Formats: sequence, structure tokens, C-alpha cells
Amino acid sequence: MPLFSSRKRPMHLGRYPMEKIRKVDEPTTLITDDIQRVPKRAGFFVRAFHGDIGKKAGTEIKRFITKSPLNRAFGHLHWAQVPIHRGEPEAEKAPVPDDPVELSKHIKSLCYFLDADIVGICEMPQWAWFSHQSDGTPIEAQHKYAIVIVIDQGYDTMEASSGDDWMSGTQSYRAYLKGSTVACVAADYIRRLGYPAQAHSNADGDVLQIPLMVLAGLGELSRIGELVLNPFLGPRHKTAVITTDLPLAVDKPIDFGLQDFCSKCRKCARECPAQAIPYGDKVLYNGYEIWKPDVGKCVKYRVTNPNGSGCGRCMKMCPFNKEGLLVHRWALWAAIRLPWSRRFLIWLDDALRYGERNPIKKWWLDLEIRNKKVVTPEGANERDLNLEREIPHDNKNIAVYPVEKLPKADAKGPVPLDRKQGLEDCRQAEQRLYEIKS
Repeated sequence: MPLFSSRKRPMHLGRYPMEKIRKVDEPTTLITDDIQRVPKRAGFFVRAFHGDIGKKAGTEIKRFITKSPLNRAFGHLHWAQVPIHRGEPEAEKAPVPDDPVELSKHIKSLCYFLDADIVGICEMPQWAWFSHQSDGTPIEAQHKYAIVIVIDQGYDTMEASSGDDWMSGTQSYRAYLKGSTVACVAADYIRRLGYPAQAHSNADGDVLQIPLMVLAGLGELSRIGELVLNPFLGPRHKTAVITTDLPLAVDKPIDFGLQDFCSKCRKCARECPAQAIPYGDKVLYNGYEIWKPDVGKCVKYRVTNPNGSGCGRCMKMCPFNKEGLLVHRWALWAAIRLPWSRRFLIWLDDALRYGERNPIKKWWLDLEIRNKKVVTPEGANERDLNLEREIPHDNKNIAVYPVEKLPKADAKGPVPLDRKQGLEDCRQAEQRLYEIKS
């Protein structure tokens, strides 16, 4: 549903007025020059496969993506696209405009034609490339630009969900498949114009997509931690990326007051079933500032969730998760323009019971695949608001695993989490940020 009449709106701007959000020269969270590239082996879902998070997670991860039949259907096609992520460009360059601004408009228009929701472009920092493939093969940092594609997970379906029931994983994979399709087609097209390009999706990608979304001006880092929040879609999205050497004009980061809003709002932390989202302050992690979640607890819950497929409850609960924010434009305007109004808006979100499930919107069947058979699951999470939970203001139960202690690229056997040390490392990460900002 468009936010306004789009007859006179250029195609490259898309349906959401991102051009009206304030642009800034630097991201609203600190990014230093001291960032290390990490191998894919260090990713926590990969760590679950290797047994780092425990035996049960190591078993359940093998069916994590495919434990529900609809999610398996999406994944079947999504993974089939991996071979066309890469390809050789045509030997001769096509007669395209030599103006990077015009080329950026053209590529954005193409992505919107392919049904992307929001698109941004940034330069591709070397540190945003993974250092090694999962098998230990080094990854070459290549391509100058990144085209970041944002796909809405769908408000109506999320409205009916608890966020961690049998629809959660499927919502993710619907968006992942759609983003992968847009990226694969657009990357193939760029290669046919004579320029190198590679698609990066959830199924197979060589880049860290979260920082690229920030750098491409598509959102700010939120309290949820490893999630960028967009002013119009909130956290309810997934991304895909195209890296390329096609000369493009880049977008600036944005500032819509989210750092202050998230510092006051702890709704995602309160409602997190794993209690993996920090209630306290940000930390300095691998050279950047972040509300760092306890990724071990988060991944373990998502992988072993007995009454659902994955978890996206933080997205469900965020006050920015509204239906295109159409009927809440005044609230969005106030949240961005009137800092003094934010505490009231946070209170109002609970008072109006946003986050409760809407049974009218439920359409899916609660089904699980066990032993190659589709069966009725033993249960489904039926959560609404947890208004009685105590809200602390510290990170005492959050473990952080510093990048220098993550598994190396060639680590084969289990590298178990040291949670006790992780709790202490969180304290140290808080102190490092305090010192660098003092």
C-alpha cells in the first residue's frame, strides 16, 4: 500500500520516502578503523553445526531450516539459486551512461521493478568481506560497491504470529528467497553489461550484510543488536546484497533518532524468550559500537525451539513494527522530530497492546516435519505481552564472545563457548567503549 500518490514519483525512489530521512556523513554508531575480518566458521549458526553450542543444538541445526513444510518449500528454491550468484561478465562493456548518478538510478529502478522494497548503495569496505569460506578457503576482498536490497517480511502475517511459532522461520525464508531472486537477476544483468557482479544471499554470501545496510543509508543499528532498523519497515525485513565494480553513486547513512529511542525502549529485551538482548548500554565489539546480544543464547533458542520454527519475536515486538506506519505517521514524525515524546510513545505502544497476536490474520497450518513425515507439532508458542517482567538496566546476564576468541578459519572440531568468560568479556567491552568515548 503506497504512502502517497506515486504517479509523479520517479521509479528509483521506490515506494517509501527514504529521501526525506535526515542524511549524515557518518553512521550514528561508532565505527573505528580497527575492525578484523572474520571467517564464516565464526558465525554462530555454523558454530552450532560444529557442536560449539552443545549437543542438542548440533543435532537440531541439521533440520532447523527445513523443520516445517512451507519453510522447506521456500528453502528448496532458495538454495537452488546459489550456482547463479556468480558468473563472468561479458567481454565488452555495453553502451551505458558514464554518469554514476544515472547508473545508480537505473539499478535502483531495476530492483524496484523486480519488487524490492527499499534499495541503497554504499562503497564496499574491505572489512565487510568474510575472510574465509566455511572450508577454510580464503576469500578475496573484491568489488568497489555494494547494492543492498531490503525485503519486507510481511506485516499481516507477523501480526498474527507470536514471533517464535511455526510461521517465524517461513517469514524469514520468504523474504530471503525474494531478496535472492532480485539480487541474482540484477547481478546477472550487470554482468551482461560487461561489469563484474556477485549476488550474496542468506544461502550463500561472502559479505557481512548488517553493516552494509547501515552504510547504504537504509537504517540504524538497534537495541536488538545485530539488526538494522528501518524507519518505515522497522526491523521486519531481510536483506540481500550485490557487490560490483559498476561505477555507482553512493548513499549516505541516516539519522532518525533511533539511538536515543532504543536507549529508552527495552521492549525487545523484555519480550525476548531467550533473554539474549541487552538491557544495558552498548559495548565496543571488533572496533564498532553495538548493543551486542548474547548470540550464544539467541542461536541456541532459535535452533532448538520446540514449539516453533526459529524466532523473530524481537521484530514482532518493536514499536517501529507497524503496517507501513501509515496510520501511525504522526507517531513516526514525533519519534524522529520530537525527542521529548519518545518515552510517551514507548509507553503508548504497550498501553495500546501492540505486540499481541491478531487471530483474524492467522492463515497458516501449524505443521512440523519429523522423521520425514509431516505431523502436527506437540505445541506452538502462544505468547502475547509480558508486561510483568522485571526490566533491569544492565548487561549482567549477557555474554560477549570477542572476535579474537572466535573459532579460526580452519577449526574442525567443536570450539565450546566459555560463557563464564563471555560474561566477563562483556564487562570489558563496556569499559573499552567508555574509555574510547571519554
